[in-house]
Amino acid sequence: MSNLNPNQFKSHMEWSAKDFADVFKPSEYGTNIERSSGKGHVEGDESNSVTKMVPISVVKRYREYDREGQQSHGSMSEETINNIANELKNGGVIKTPLSIYHSDAHNWGYLAEGHHRLIAAERAGLTHVPVYVGSVEHGVGEESRKEKGIGAPLHLTTNFSSIPGQKYIPPKVHPNHFAELR
Repeated sequence: MSNLNPNQFKSHMEWSAKDFADVFKPSEYGTNIERSSGKGHVEGDESNSVTKMVPISVVKRYREYDREGQQSHGSMSEETINNIANELKNGGVIKTPLSIYHSDAHNWGYLAEGHHRLIAAERAGLTHVPVYVGSVEHGVGEESRKEKGIGAPLHLTTNFSSIPGQKYIPPKVHPNHFAELR
């Protein structure tokens, strides 16, 4: 395991090549794993990974945009999707996990990053994609998304606070901490 202490307050400019290699070490799937800085991973997982392979059918419920329909970027979206799908068909991997953002105040989530990768993975015949959940509590748009039906219910099942009566949610959380993503 890594000698890098995630609680060190080193600037990335001070990191050695080994530090970077340890932090950005790909998983067995070839995907760069998003990691928690302390609490968002699954207890007992020494890698501190907050990345999980989630079924495409589940992730599709959280789409914010339809990159194949009216919300596509036209030929640019189609070209991007086809390029990624071809790479995946030829043994490539999704290197950057898809991001589902979660609002605890609204028990709601939506796919914030990875719409093209999601479609490409499905076209390539994959059944699962790498996902991590980011916590958003800044209140910009979450209630509106829920009212418009953009995204889907997402319920956090873990309280990470060590202080009774208080709630703490790490900025990045493993999907296993959400009933809908298990």
